[in-house]
Amino acid sequence: MRITDGHECNSAWHTKTKISKLAACQAPITNSLLNHFTEHVINNLNNSSTLEAHCKSKDDDLGLRRLAAGTEFNWTFRVNFWSTTLFFCDLRWANGHKAFDVYCPDDQFLAKKCAYNFCRWSARDDGIYAFSEKKNHYVLAHKWDPK
Repeated sequence: MRITDGHECNSAWHTKTKISKLAACQAPITNSLLNHFTEHVINNLNNSSTLEAHCKSKDDDLGLRRLAAGTEFNWTFRVNFWSTTLFFCDLRWANGHKAFDVYCPDDQFLAKKCAYNFCRWSARDDGIYAFSEKKNHYVLAHKWDPK
């Protein structure tokens, strides 16, 4: 895993037979073992607000990061052999906080909230946005919980 400064997941691969399970899981596992995934958490808050980001998986705690306005924190990783890797972040600022999954090896999650091999999360005053490759712009993914 490469780190750069600047929960539970619903799997879509559940099937009824062992053969179809193997076939359904073979492509994502092979793909995940060969590819790197990159996560970006970007502070786009107004008024020079600092964003605190604490991101981790079951195996890796990336520590608390304090991001100045206009900066980002990113890291690169590979999904484990079983394709069960899950990363989540707890983001906080003066007006709210939110804990949410930033990576889940589920095709629907990746298609909706990521561009398959990278995910970009933008913290803004009204919530947290995910970059949609399909729409080619950021889409509101989470509202802030009150502090």
